[in-house]
Parts: sequence; structure tokens; C-alpha cells
Amino acid sequence: MGRQLWSFIKNFDEIAGMILMAFIIVLACANVFMRYVIGSPWGWVEEVTIFTFVWLTMFGAAAVIKAEGHCSIDVLTRKLPPGPGRIITIFGNFCILLTIGLMIWYGTELSILATSKVTPILGIPYSYVDAALPVSGIFMFAYYLRSTWLHLIGKEQNCKMEELQ
Repeated sequence: MGRQLWSFIKNFDEIAGMILMAFIIVLACANVFMRYVIGSPWGWVEEVTIFTFVWLTMFGAAAVIKAEGHCSIDVLTRKLPPGPGRIITIFGNFCILLTIGLMIWYGTELSILATSKVTPILGIPYSYVDAALPVSGIFMFAYYLRSTWLHLIGKEQNCKMEELQ
């Protein structure tokens, strides 16, 4: 059960990102067709595209964390012996976990508070858009937690998330 859940989590952000990107492209192309061929563009497309792009960006950030493609300054840790360098890396990971935890907490609060604020054209509550923060934050937290655990047990050389089974 645990491996199946991890496999689902490990792939969900990338699949969701691909679907959201395809949706944005199809929607934009359809609206161009409606504007220039039919002569009657859809007014709601910009709203939906922006909200979809927010979700795409947040899932993309989670996927980058999973692939360990995020920016990091490791000049200090590379110059240190393995032991102290590992301690600094683990400390940094705990700081990142704390930051992501705050993002989840305050993103959830923001999402709850935004239920009364609605979009001008479709009337969609902004809480659906703001929910991208805590939802993607959960994925980010899971990836960093796994990476931190692997550093703690001394398997940091195999930390690339795509190598994890």
C-alpha cells in the first residue's frame, strides 16, 4: 500500500501539469479560432487560463523539487568534509520543510478566507485558485521529507527522486 501511494504521489504532479498545460493550449487555440474565424471570442477564457496557469506553476514547482532541479548554493557544503556538509544539508532541508509547512498552513487560511471573493466573469470563488498553494505544498513537503530522510540515513547519493522506487 505504501509503495502504491508513493508511486501515485510521485507521478501525480507531472501528470496534472501535462494535463493543465494541454488544457491551456487547447483553450487558447479555441479562443483564437472563436475570435478570428467566428468573430465572437469567449470572454471567460482569460480567467480560466490564468487560474489554470496558477495550478500549473505550483505543480511544476513540486515536480522540480522532485527532480532536484531547484536552485541551490552548495559552495560551502562542497568545500566541507562529508560529515559537516551533510549536517548543513539536513539543516537546510529542515528549514525548507518548515517554510513549505508555513506555505501549506497560510495557503489553507488564504483559501478559506477567499471563499467570498469571486471572479468577475464566471463567479468562481478564489478559494479554488488559492487552494493550489496547500495542495502543491503537500507534494513539495512529501518530496523534501523523503529527501531529508535519505540524507539522515546516509543514502544521499541516491536522492534523485526519479531513482526512488
